[in-house]
Amino acid sequence: MMSISEVRKMTKQSLKGNWGLAIGGMALAYVILMAVSMINFIPVLGTIAYYVFAGPFMIGATWFFLAISRQEKPEIGYLFSGFKTFGRNLLAAVLVFIFTFLWSLLFLIPGIIKSFSYSQTFMILRDDPNISPLDAITESRHRMNGHKGRLFGLVLSYVWVFFIPVIIMMVLGIIAMATTAMFDYGYNSYSYDYYSNVPDMSPVFAIVFILGYFLMLAVLFGLAIWIYPQVLVACAVFYDDLYASTGTFGGDTDTAGYTTTVPEDDTTFGAIPPVDPTPVDEPEAPHFENKTWGADHMVDPVAAPDAEPEADVSTPATPTEETPDDTISEAVRPSQPADHEETTEQKNDDEQK
Repeated sequence: MMSISEVRKMTKQSLKGNWGLAIGGMALAYVILMAVSMINFIPVLGTIAYYVFAGPFMIGATWFFLAISRQEKPEIGYLFSGFKTFGRNLLAAVLVFIFTFLWSLLFLIPGIIKSFSYSQTFMILRDDPNISPLDAITESRHRMNGHKGRLFGLVLSYVWVFFIPVIIMMVLGIIAMATTAMFDYGYNSYSYDYYSNVPDMSPVFAIVFILGYFLMLAVLFGLAIWIYPQVLVACAVFYDDLYASTGTFGGDTDTAGYTTTVPEDDTTFGAIPPVDPTPVDEPEAPHFENKTWGADHMVDPVAAPDAEPEADVSTPATPTEETPDDTISEAVRPSQPADHEETTEQKNDDEQK
């Protein structure tokens, strides 16, 4: 799994040659959302219409920057790709908004934490067209388990520079209010004669504050153009790295057809490759041709032919002499069958005759 610095480096590589596309897409998306927000002045219906449009459009913008991170060179029109599956994407956006809002009612921090838990939902919808919105939210929550702090650190590594102009604007505002209050107090106090001879500097501080305020707004706008595309692409890089590390939690969880042995060339952490479900045939035990103790050989049923060749009738079979180095001695050999004893007695009678 990549570190924050590695994700930032990968983000720069993805934006190399795509800065114009990223900035143009972000600016166009912002202008469109601002224009559509004008209908919020219509009570109730305007707000509903805005969210009906903004939900799929924001999903399309997320897919647009995900395509940039993957070097797919999307067109500007891809910002509206979320409207191709309008109902599914609208439901996903509504569910994410409702769940985050409900968690925010428990104070602000739980809502922020859950917003990071649901942050992968829109990108999961792009990669899995068959997944339902609720399942995508659940899978995003599973994938982000233990990784919310890392995503927060990644976003913070970009947006911390916004704090500098904001702090400057706050300091200018405090100075302007302090000087105005000081001169107002002086003119209304008993030392009016002293303050009446001092020029009123409150308008000067007010002008400085206004100029500094607009200057910081311009700085914030420039930072937004430079940083916000990086944040969106970095989140997309984070998503791909998270998917490669954790895989998918959807689908059947039955592990009967999987093995815990991972091939050496598999670089995906946590991947469990499936194996052939056909069981391996175990070798059968050898079968003896003759069950009688002292049999000279055994026959493997695999290697043995289906039918033994017929013996030549014309040639008389010569008796086979017993080998002297038989492994089973006469002392431990069991008695032979009765027909074998009768044959031995007949042979002795023939010799006497």
